[in-house]
Amino acid sequence: MDIDASPILIVHDRAQALAAFAAAASLGRAVQVETPADMGDALGPMWMRAFLDALAAENRQPPGPLVFHCGDRPGLVQAGVRLALPVLRFHPAPDAPPRVAQALAEIAAAAGSTLLLGPPPEPRWRFPPPSGRPDMAALTAAAAKWLCRPFPPSPE
Repeated sequence: MDIDASPILIVHDRAQALAAFAAAASLGRAVQVETPADMGDALGPMWMRAFLDALAAENRQPPGPLVFHCGDRPGLVQAGVRLALPVLRFHPAPDAPPRVAQALAEIAAAAGSTLLLGPPPEPRWRFPPPSGRPDMAALTAAAAKWLCRPFPPSPE
């Protein structure tokens, strides 16, 4: 599956990611799950590493790529690469020299990670920030409702 070719669901926590997986599975479609750019510092790449390890321990296969969004923080990209995260996103600050993104992409590629540049493309939908105990049925239903809408074809 091509990265960025599927609808993107932006999740804040494990419950939302699992709801995205359940919705995609119920519809028989792929989905890309990403963390929000504004939460890269709060979650940290170790969150994604722990989540990936838990999925592997539970023998769960995500229905598409899991992307840790590093925002405009090169240090988060480097930490994610050190933790062997398979897919990272970096949205360079407008005043960042192009060589920063190029160097990070080379570092990621050498380590076997994929670095996506810029904001996530459309179509994308962000779960609302969590509050209280997650209602898995409601989260899954919300994701499925969004995934059921017609999406324009991907540009070739």
